[in-house]
Amino acid sequence: MMQKFLTHIWVVCFLFLLGFTIKPQDTDESYHITLLTIQNQFEVGKLIQLQFKGNARNLHLIVSTALATVILEPGATDNGQIKFSIPSPLNKLSGVVNWVLVKKSERITDGFFTITTNPKATTKIESYLGPQRIAAGGNDFAQLTLLPTDQFDNPLPDNTVVTLTTAFETIEKQEDLEVKNFISWKNTYSTKKSGRIFTAANSNSITSKLQTIYVDANLATPFKITYSRSNKYADSDQITTFISSDIKDIYGNSIPDATQVNFIVKTNNGEVLQTSGNTINGSAKASLLHPSKPQIWEITAFVTGITQSNTLRVEYEPALKEIKTNWDSKNNVLNVGPLRGRLNQILAEGTLVKIHILKPDGSTQTISKKTESGSVNFEFKKDFYKTGIYNFKLEVLGVTHTLEGVEL
Repeated sequence: MMQKFLTHIWVVCFLFLLGFTIKPQDTDESYHITLLTIQNQFEVGKLIQLQFKGNARNLHLIVSTALATVILEPGATDNGQIKFSIPSPLNKLSGVVNWVLVKKSERITDGFFTITTNPKATTKIESYLGPQRIAAGGNDFAQLTLLPTDQFDNPLPDNTVVTLTTAFETIEKQEDLEVKNFISWKNTYSTKKSGRIFTAANSNSITSKLQTIYVDANLATPFKITYSRSNKYADSDQITTFISSDIKDIYGNSIPDATQVNFIVKTNNGEVLQTSGNTINGSAKASLLHPSKPQIWEITAFVTGITQSNTLRVEYEPALKEIKTNWDSKNNVLNVGPLRGRLNQILAEGTLVKIHILKPDGSTQTISKKTESGSVNFEFKKDFYKTGIYNFKLEVLGVTHTLEGVEL
């Protein structure tokens, strides 16, 4: 009985030991993956491979860049070496690349490497300039920003040297600028003389586009104005032209073309007139029609908010000496003219003639007509005007003539 029991115990132990030896181990050797690649920097555009040693079954590499995240399958395997190749265009973008090796959705290992650009691989230099127009004097400036890139449009690394060439008239100078944080930049200050500054950069025989900085005159300084006219009469027909001197800044530069100059005219009647002109080669012109009656004008010109000119005094004299009239008592018609100017010329067609009629009852009426061939007629029909004594006052271009005691 005891022997049979011992026999059973021995059989159970044997089976237990046999089962232990044929059961797979908990730690699968297929999960033992070793990274063979020790290089952590690669040149952009070149072949980039990560090599591992182990079992390639169910193995994937997740690669993440600024461009995209992709899942790669292993390429060729040789003697237990597993190769993952970074495809295009991921290998053409510089920067940090993060990777994770997974097997059956389980993370095995991870890491990162850097794709760098070659400082000698410059193929383009982008340049940005602003502002393009600056004021003369040496205080204002334009900033030029340079961005050298390789053939894949990647910015070049820090300390890459970019040579900047600056030219103004016959003066030319060069200086080396180093790239920092992917860019290099330079503030170009204005000259005291207006003109154009040309800039261009080059690196490894690659040149940027030519940029132009326009140095304009600084703020205008006080200037003078004069005038010209064909006659001095208030004929409401001719034109007076106001002309500024060459308006300059404190450095002697003529202010830019198309700068607006406003001419303000104050009359002795309290009226304010205005005309304006734009500068050409530093000078501006503007015109006004002669007044319709004798006046005195005071003219001052302004570059608004900046400076002003001297004040001119211009006087306009009466355009005619007398007003000729003829009263036709038979037809009750007042003939006015021919009206002649100070140079004995017939007044311009359409010259306004006003007549102020003082009626017997004390009321007043004003009638206006325009001349034809220097003359105008006023007819007083009996149906509209009662019989009585009238007074007439004629007004032409500020000159008056009175007829009193006219019987209708």
